[in-house]
Amino acid sequence: MNSISFVILHYNDIETTEQCVQSILSLDYQELIQIVIVDNDVEKSFKDRQVLKQKYCTKENIHVLKVMEKHGFSYANNYGYAYSRDTLGAEFILILNNDVIFTQKNFVALMKNSFERHKCHILAPDIIRAGNHEHQNPLDIRIRTREEAKYTILMNRISLKLYPFLYPILYVQSKWTEKRKYEQKKEDEAYYMTEHKNIVPFGAGIIFTPIFVRQEEKAFSPETRFYYEEYILALNCQRKGYKVVYDPSMCLLHESGKATRKSMGNEWRRIRFMMEQTLESCKVYLKFLDE
Repeated sequence: MNSISFVILHYNDIETTEQCVQSILSLDYQELIQIVIVDNDVEKSFKDRQVLKQKYCTKENIHVLKVMEKHGFSYANNYGYAYSRDTLGAEFILILNNDVIFTQKNFVALMKNSFERHKCHILAPDIIRAGNHEHQNPLDIRIRTREEAKYTILMNRISLKLYPFLYPILYVQSKWTEKRKYEQKKEDEAYYMTEHKNIVPFGAGIIFTPIFVRQEEKAFSPETRFYYEEYILALNCQRKGYKVVYDPSMCLLHESGKATRKSMGNEWRRIRFMMEQTLESCKVYLKFLDE
């Protein structure tokens, strides 16, 4: 049977990372599983890394890697992906946020069965947001157009320039958008209970199958610091004729930004950070779209 690597992106919140690791250690087929923890807190997390190494030093299937440069989400995950592919020889590689929990003991069997049925490049499980049970996968049913990307760049530039004045409005708008999105998903509940092809997968949990892993040295290319990596991945797959499948038979529980909220400290910083990173990443996406 095929070997499997679970790549966990650790940042700042060691308790959250450990919960994710423990849920993986509870899965069936432990003989096939490797866990790669990528420590992405370049400046602060030496202590975290030492704690992780000491805690899991007796487990040969757990590897703790340190990112030496401050590049962000795509770079760190590509580092873990390359280590899994080239050093560990993994055939399935799962890219995971550290705030996801595996609740299905037979997740590996479900994943392998799904791959055998679909023979696809990427599998996207049902990702359930803890608390309100919102379905977060698929992230989108299509890639963003050039016009949509240009509009996103323009609006984020304007909002950042006027951020001290616009923050109250942006805060209320973000909460309203989040509520409306949730209500819309509840109305479309049946959609998330069925399989869908060629969607944009949500980045908190993406399964790269043996077909993708054999052909691609990186998971995300071109790289962004944060955000839009899913749209870039979906565009890459579209151009290469790669098959992406959303399969709700597999499920993950997601704490949805728990580590990010902890590191940001407050909503003012969190929203500004999201806008800054969205602006820069969308520019990368637009350039890639125009190639």
